[in-house]
Amino acid sequence: MTKHHILPRSRGGNGNGEKCNIIRIPQRLHESWHVLFGNMTIEETMEFIEIVFQGRGLRKIKKSWTGNDLYELQLNLQKETLSKEKEEKRKKKK
Repeated sequence: MTKHHILPRSRGGNGNGEKCNIIRIPQRLHESWHVLFGNMTIEETMEFIEIVFQGRGLRKIKKSWTGNDLYELQLNLQKETLSKEKEEKRKKKK
């Protein structure tokens, strides 16, 4: 068993052992999660799955995804999240 951060530390999750951000899962599952989803948040992961497997937001469902396609999608989803977070912080300052 190993610790898995629900919100990755690299994305602002608490790395000090905050109980509500850590779950214990088998090492193999933990490694597989990060191979498939990198350090995406839960929300980004759900969106990733909807796009890849259900074609959400695509004009035409892609039948074939390359590793590079999937990596680019991960990066784009993360950029969108960071952009939204910055916008929310900017609005709160006003």
